[in-house]
Amino acid sequence: MVKKSRDKDKHNIDILKEFIGIIRVDWIYVLLIFLGVLLTTVFYVLNARNIYESTTVIKITKPQGSILTSSPIPEFQDFGFLSDRYISNEIEVLKSFSIRSLTAKTLLDSAEANGNISSFYHLLNDPDDLSKGLKNEFEIAKMLKQVVQVVQKKGLDVVDLSVESPSPYEAAIICNAYAKTYSDYSLEFSRLDLTNIINYLNTEKEKKFRDLKLSEAALEDFQQREGVVQLDVQADELVRSLSAIDKEKTMTSIELAANEKKYSELSQKIDEIDPKLKVYLESEISKGYLPELQKQIAQLEIERELQLSIISNDRVRQKAKEEYDRKISSLQESLDKNVKSLDAGMYVMTPEERREMVWELVKTGVMVNSDRIKNRVLGNYVNEYETRFNKLPSQIIEYARLERDKLTNEKIYILLEEKYQEALINQNARIGNVTIIDPAFESLLPSKPNRVFLLVSGAVFGLILGIGFVITRNYLDKSIKTPDDLENNGYSILAWIPSIDIKEKSDLSSPDEFIVASDAKSSISEAFKVLRTRVQYAKIEEEPLKTILITSTIPGEGKTTVAVNLAGSFALDGKNVLLIDCDLRKPRVHSVMGVNRYPGLTDLLFGNNDLSEVIRPTKFDNMHFIPSGTIPPNPSELLGSLQMKKTLENLKTQYDIIVLDSPPSISVTDSEILFKITDGTLLVVQSLKTPMDAFSKVYDRFNSFSEPNLLGTVLNNFSYKRNYGYYYNYYYYYSSGEKPN
Repeated sequence: MVKKSRDKDKHNIDILKEFIGIIRVDWIYVLLIFLGVLLTTVFYVLNARNIYESTTVIKITKPQGSILTSSPIPEFQDFGFLSDRYISNEIEVLKSFSIRSLTAKTLLDSAEANGNISSFYHLLNDPDDLSKGLKNEFEIAKMLKQVVQVVQKKGLDVVDLSVESPSPYEAAIICNAYAKTYSDYSLEFSRLDLTNIINYLNTEKEKKFRDLKLSEAALEDFQQREGVVQLDVQADELVRSLSAIDKEKTMTSIELAANEKKYSELSQKIDEIDPKLKVYLESEISKGYLPELQKQIAQLEIERELQLSIISNDRVRQKAKEEYDRKISSLQESLDKNVKSLDAGMYVMTPEERREMVWELVKTGVMVNSDRIKNRVLGNYVNEYETRFNKLPSQIIEYARLERDKLTNEKIYILLEEKYQEALINQNARIGNVTIIDPAFESLLPSKPNRVFLLVSGAVFGLILGIGFVITRNYLDKSIKTPDDLENNGYSILAWIPSIDIKEKSDLSSPDEFIVASDAKSSISEAFKVLRTRVQYAKIEEEPLKTILITSTIPGEGKTTVAVNLAGSFALDGKNVLLIDCDLRKPRVHSVMGVNRYPGLTDLLFGNNDLSEVIRPTKFDNMHFIPSGTIPPNPSELLGSLQMKKTLENLKTQYDIIVLDSPPSISVTDSEILFKITDGTLLVVQSLKTPMDAFSKVYDRFNSFSEPNLLGTVLNNFSYKRNYGYYYNYYYYYSSGEKPN
């Protein structure tokens, strides 16, 4: 386990070193991208508009309950199911087009009243051209959806309404106008139920007033016609009881009609969600303890009204009322618990966004059932008292009926008048459920852009982007990069030649490719000496290597440079060396040596010139070279000719080492022909250029020949600093003689 952990750590370190090496070599790309992103950020920061933010804080409370304190409708407590979604629903109202449209109208009026539209930005058609004027109401409403941000503070009934604008004045005025519009809308909406109740009560009150006047007139007419009639105590109590029952029945019928209408509207909405919910609710309401409790409550309420109607002593009336209220309150608590249990069951069955609606349906359904039960109970009482009433003498019955109608209409009218006045008072007293806690004000300092943050972010992003680019570029690059790439794939590598970053540290004043002759102590010369030594021991036979072929996979890999300098390194070792340019298609040896390419090899093979005429001297006395000569039309046939073989055999008797520079192997067969008539072959690859797949094809093809002449590969233009940067100073110290940094 310890060994695996160490191996993993070493692997991670190697990867890190590789990344650092990639960045070190391609630092120019990192720098350019970094500067590009940074300059773009600076340009944006310098030209970006200042943005000012204004915020209005508003508090949203639950709407007030029923203001009809004397309403016979039982009030159910809020079990907490309504508050879950209420603020979220109000936020959606805040964002609605209706609010935005009303706000847009207010803003247009304010802008026109202001007279100076230059104080605005979002409201203008073109902020840079004031002559185009203000947007219309619809366009401003659309704009408000983008610029107004509504956020609820976590865990609170408080909402932040924020606006950003290049104009601090505009940000504040939009914010305040939006909040004021929503507050007014909420107040009007919250009073809507009271307005409907007031209209309804006023209509019913006027009807009962007319009925009261008619009943009073009828009673007065009867008394004038029949004379004054006096009811005995028993008949008087009976008339008062019946009028109390009639009043209760009338009010219950009114409440039942209103609740049934509300229940019907809610049922239609619930049916769209899940029709089974209503069926389940109705079955639960009609069974169990609910109907029995509702019946008991109804009976007690009726008995209370009957008792209070016949008791004249105020103290006795109050005591009787308190006793009945205590009994009713106890039953009401039991009813509330059962309703809570019923609602909890439906709460689980209902989607979260519909729970408030379902809770309203439960409450209304229970009220409807209570009203129906109470109506039935009242009907029984009416029948009972009607029977007793009809037993009175005929003259008394007619008078009692008129007295009953008068008392009933009077009681109902007084009750309606009380509720009507309560509704008026509460409508005027209701302040709505929205309170503006903190109005918006013009900000003195811009909220955006945060220039320091943008500059730091731009610098960091540019650095990350630059590093990401060079690493991605390196990853997508399928070329051979390091000796490890060759060795890990099973290819033999004899040596690597340093890249130009090492060459530039040499004493060369010009890019002379014959480096071993120009600067024998440079690191590049040392690399060729290493290659020379390894070539000598790459193939041990009775007869030493005399003819060495230099080729490559694709053009431009530096095979000519390798051929020239390898030949020069053998010359430095005291060998008698000959370099032959066998690249009869695009020869370069003559350019490196600074001479004409003809007469050369082709002229010798054609017999146009003899050997002494084509052999040229070099900077070393013991090294000569033969240029390519006149380019022939058939290079492959010429190199494979018998004359070429005889010439090479003849030269082997005169020189210790013969180095042949040949064309790339990927597209022509020249190097394959020479491969078969030479003692050994070096395959040159260039770091960061030679594709691995192309190299593999050439290497495997040479390896498949029966003659085992492939000595190995030479990695040219290899950056030691790139891949082994930590050790680079030590390498350079030993190769150049200078002190490490």
